[in-house]
Amino acid sequence: MKRECSWLARLPESLRVAAYYAEGEAAWPAEEALSAVQCATELGVAVCGVEVWLATASRPTIPTPHVYTWEFREQEPQEAWLAFVRRANHEATEYIRSFSWDPRDQAHRGLEPYFNLDIVCNREEG
Repeated sequence: MKRECSWLARLPESLRVAAYYAEGEAAWPAEEALSAVQCATELGVAVCGVEVWLATASRPTIPTPHVYTWEFREQEPQEAWLAFVRRANHEATEYIRSFSWDPRDQAHRGLEPYFNLDIVCNREEG
């Protein structure tokens, strides 16, 4: 069984400082987001979702009408937790690396996307 966990405090200071924060959640530009996913893997936590934000002053802006998200499917019944973490985080990495604005989305083209990571831990983790 998985549960949400507080993992931000366990990240290197450089990633904590580089993050854009909104209501206790963090998002990073692509390169830092890739580093955050790598740290998540090292910490044994899974990235089960990614949402693209625009870092604006008062709160994040969700680039609409095109909503950019990625979600990972559930852990397989017989899948070991660390195998699930590696698989999920690999796919999250690929989503971030290959991200591009929808060609019809002229309003956001050229703006820097920030990647908010949805993290879950194994029930034994904290």
